[in-house]
Amino acid sequence: MYEWPRVDEGTLRARRRERVAELMSRRGLDHLLLTSFDAIRYATDYRSLIIAEAFDWFAVVMDVEGECDVFVPWVDEVREHPDPEMPWIASERPMPSWTPMHPHLGYWVRELVGSLRARGARRVGFELVYGDLLEGLRSELAGAELVPIAADLQDLRLRKDPLEIELLAAASHVNSRAAEAAMRGARPGMLDFDVLGLAMDSLQRAGVEFLSHSLCNVRRGSGTWFAAGNELREGDAFFFDIGCYGRGGYASDMARTGFVGEPPAPVQDAYRELLEALRVGEEAARPGVRASEVHEAVNAYLRGRGLAITPYSMGHGVGLRACELPTIHRADRMGRDQALEEGMVISLEPETGVEVDGRFVLLKVEDNYVVESDGLRRLTDAEYGPLDV
Repeated sequence: MYEWPRVDEGTLRARRRERVAELMSRRGLDHLLLTSFDAIRYATDYRSLIIAEAFDWFAVVMDVEGECDVFVPWVDEVREHPDPEMPWIASERPMPSWTPMHPHLGYWVRELVGSLRARGARRVGFELVYGDLLEGLRSELAGAELVPIAADLQDLRLRKDPLEIELLAAASHVNSRAAEAAMRGARPGMLDFDVLGLAMDSLQRAGVEFLSHSLCNVRRGSGTWFAAGNELREGDAFFFDIGCYGRGGYASDMARTGFVGEPPAPVQDAYRELLEALRVGEEAARPGVRASEVHEAVNAYLRGRGLAITPYSMGHGVGLRACELPTIHRADRMGRDQALEEGMVISLEPETGVEVDGRFVLLKVEDNYVVESDGLRRLTDAEYGPLDV
């Protein structure tokens, strides 16, 4: 198992809590209603499940002092002060287990309203709440105001605390070792699933909290990233995109292109140009530079080499979500063209490809970085492969 950094969790918790309290004060909120795994973790340090089905299994009602009721699917009765090491958790309260929220809407409304009423809530900031649940809450909480604050909560996390950066760096290091295991272990006759198995085995043995995604493209063309049981052949190029949540729930998201034997010359040339395009993006991404400028710098390089451009966001923030703010894309594809700031942690993930014998060969790389005063510092330290010259 990897030796994760021993950061001062109490200090990190206090710094995050201070940011949340400042937001509540600024917006005039006396309570928060949180439902997403990352907002719950950031505000309360409580670890909920990250799996896709769990997005409507959990909720937190929290007051201005940070005391909260946590609604979870793994208890059958109310548990008062369930964890001595987390005294701010006043209670764990049962919710319908392992099931979508909608069939149990009345239960959700009743339980959340009960907590908010008991706490005397008058102005409640909420984030990801279904419209019909919100309607039910507003109907039952006459006299209380429900205020949307999802974007505010995301903005709190744009610039990372140094302790967060330490945990993000550790997650990227662990993810990099998994990427290298996949690249070095790939052999003719293996399936795309086998390649991912090498990476996933490495991550699990390192002790990550969760594997966020595992994608592998072998001879599938653009836009079809998922493993499909395709067999690696001599001369194949393949790419994989993998992610994990490491210690404290902090994430890493990266991609590498691997090769089985020696690929055709046009593939080698395109791959070298892709790596150069990544370096162009690294040089462009500095404090004060707009996200769209980074996106365009990379694609302008690829266009100038006669190669396919990246047809989606060139990058994104990384934190308690594998993909969060800022978004690095075309200005007309974003509601906000964010200027990069020192302390942000971002990914850059250019893609290109080349047609060989009537087949489009997709190539992709992705790294994670922290934005510092003089530019980017790379957190993912995996090799790029034998064609990186």
